[in-house]
Amino acid sequence: MCDGERSGKVARVTDPGELARSALQRIHQAAVRHRDPELHHAADDIVRAALARGLDPGPVQSYRPCPVCAAEPGQLCISVPGRPVHPGDMHPERTK
Repeated sequence: MCDGERSGKVARVTDPGELARSALQRIHQAAVRHRDPELHHAADDIVRAALARGLDPGPVQSYRPCPVCAAEPGQLCISVPGRPVHPGDMHPERTK
């Protein structure tokens, strides 16, 4: 069942890659909502498996907390002393 079906709207995602990216984003959103780091780890495992098979899981880094500036999932990174970041960019540690 896709997001549209849950909300009462009929919207079908037919591209498998887009379906996978959407599912990963929903997992990360649930992790944020429930404050459950294990869900973030599970999504990261799925990303690693997809990359190992040559698939592009899409960008999901913004759903991870930043270990450098403590940005919460969904927030942008901010500059901290000794660790500047350009507006809209993320610290490299967040993307690993």
